[in-house]
This record gives sequence, structure tokens and C-alpha cells, in this order.
Amino acid sequence: MLCLAVSACRHGGGGVSGDAGAAAKFVPSPRPETQSPEISINNLDGEIADGERRAPKEAFFRNLLPNKLIERASYLGTTKDYDEADELSRKNLEESPGDPAVIMTRAHVLSTLHEFGAALRELDDAAAHGASDDDVKRSRATIFLATGKCAEAESLWPVLPVALDMAARGAMQQRLGRPGVAEELFERARVDFRDVSPMTFAWMDFERARAFEREGDRVKARAYLEDALAAFPQYAHAAVHAATVEPPEEAIAHLLVVEKRADDPDVLAAHADALRREKHDDEARAMTERARARFEEILAKHPQAFEDHAARFFLGEGGDVKRALALAKSSAANAPIEETLELWLLAARANGDSAEACAALAAAEKTTCPLRGSRANFDLAKKTCKP
Repeated sequence: MLCLAVSACRHGGGGVSGDAGAAAKFVPSPRPETQSPEISINNLDGEIADGERRAPKEAFFRNLLPNKLIERASYLGTTKDYDEADELSRKNLEESPGDPAVIMTRAHVLSTLHEFGAALRELDDAAAHGASDDDVKRSRATIFLATGKCAEAESLWPVLPVALDMAARGAMQQRLGRPGVAEELFERARVDFRDVSPMTFAWMDFERARAFEREGDRVKARAYLEDALAAFPQYAHAAVHAATVEPPEEAIAHLLVVEKRADDPDVLAAHADALRREKHDDEARAMTERARARFEEILAKHPQAFEDHAARFFLGEGGDVKRALALAKSSAANAPIEETLELWLLAARANGDSAEACAALAAAEKTTCPLRGSRANFDLAKKTCKP
């Protein structure tokens, strides 16, 4: 799925802070009516169940199934689906090592799990076995975008007049420091997209919210987070981000909807934070411990995909700044984008470690993606770091 890869596969729970929208209000342009979220989820569950039934005898469904599992995990926060997708795509590749479609699926799963080096090697193999040149370029570009190589991503990205591609390129253009171009692409995608899926509209709104967030426009960021949840209330990433800008009672209401399916520790951490803000200290501590246990479990399986999320947790609710620094540094080494680099810098500050703060600054200065929302933090670091 293109949209999932462009989203850098997974999103952190940092979000925007403060009461965005208390003094101003922004209303997104209307979007077409979509089917109910429940129908959309039932359809996806049905596709996965059908794929599981038919996979043993039909190669098409064996290869389709990991992609569908990734889709469900990315929207609903069902992280155990990542485990199954990882295992299935690996087995499929062992059984069909020369099939370009199977290789591309394996690359997609690895990219989603932030195993970027392995994913790039699979893309090389897919190209050698006749995979679509545009598909390989787009997949490679999404990895470059997720690893702080924005200029390289732009040079590779094949431009298609398709709504989903326009939204994905909108996210890239914002990272390249062109918010006006990004906004034009996001709006064209919103107007041009014709589908009944609330998930897809929610994804486009979420990416747009993240773009505004990086530009420091909290009002519009919150508006698109709210719009994403209005379209698809079960969207785990949107609920986690929205929880940082909503009153605690609203955040808990959204998170309870997500928790009916999700096992993502970010959801539990956001719930703990909302409970703490609502002064339910005992419940907040219990939820924090649940989040801590879940982070430990998932870090043991997919460390690269969850290190940044865990670092944010330990820097905040988890209360272990030393652990946060180690995780943040590792995440930034694997995916040196603005969010991870800033997280490394903030964790270094929390530990009083000026050497690590300066190392984070040095890494940030190597990226071809302009620093937008984090610019002030890195400018401050320059005052204390030697040239």
C-alpha cells in the first residue's frame, strides 16, 4: 500500500501540544460521503479471513494477505498483524524467491517495520526480476523519505495524476520545505479522490495534519485530526495524536473506541496521559504499567519500528530518560528524519548530555529535509555546540 509506506510506515505519538483551536477555528473543505466505519472494518476483516482460507492453495491470496494485514495494523493499531505479515511474507519469499510481486510485498513489510536496509535490498532484487519500474522507484522513494533523504526521494518519485499519489507527494513536498505546494496537492487529492472508504480519507487527513503540525500551524493540524476521526473513529494513530491536543475526557472517549481492537502501546500510553491529566492518578499508573509491558514486548519483536514510540513514552509517562535517550539515538540512526532527530536532542537535554545533543545537531545538519517545526530547538543547540 503506497499510503502506508509514505507515512514512514508508522507514526510517533508526539503530536502537537497546547490547546490548539481555543482562539481560532478552521473548517476543512467538504469531503464526499463514505460508507460507515463499521462496514469498512468488516469488509477488511472479511478480505483477510477469505485470504487466510484461500492462501494455502492460491498464490495470489498468499501474497495479498501480508499487505492486508499491514493495512489493518496501520489503521486499527492491531500490532499482532505486523507479526503475522512479517512471518507470511518471509515464508512466501522462501517458496517463491523469483516472483517479483512476492519480493515487492516482502520489501513493503520490511519497510513498514523500519528495516530499511533489508527493504532496499529486496527492491533491488524485485527490479532484477522484472518488477514495475515505477513501483520500485516509488517504494524506494518512500524509504528515502523515511530516512531523511528528501531530495533523493523527489528525484525518484514517478508523478501520477492519482489522488493517493498526490496526497503522498504532498507529504513529501512539505518535508522538502514547500508547504504551499504540499497544500495544493493535499487539496487536489481531497477533491479528486472518489471512493467510499473512510480509511483512505482519514489517512489523507492525518498526513495533512502532520504536515501542518511540522509547520507549527496547530489550529489546522487539530482540524484535520478531528476530520480524520470523524471519518474513521477507529484510526489509532489519529486518536493518539488528537489525544495530545484534546481535553482529557475527549481524548479518553476517542481512545476507548480504538482500544476495542488495538493492542498498540501508543494507545495505552496516550490513555495513561489523559487519565493523569484528569487527575485519576491510580488509573493512570495502572495504564502506564500496561503500556510499559506492551512496549517491552513489541520492542523485543520489532525494535526498529517502535524505538521512537518507546523513546517518547520513556521520556514522558514511562519516566526513564536514560532509556529514552538510548532508544531515541538508535531510532535516529535508523531513520534520521526531523521527528527522530528532535527526539534524540530532547532526550539528550533531559539527561543533561551535551555531547549527545551536539551529535543530534550534527546528524540533523546532514539531512536533505529542511528542519521545520524543530528549527528552534536545533538553533538553540547551535549556541552551545562547537562548530
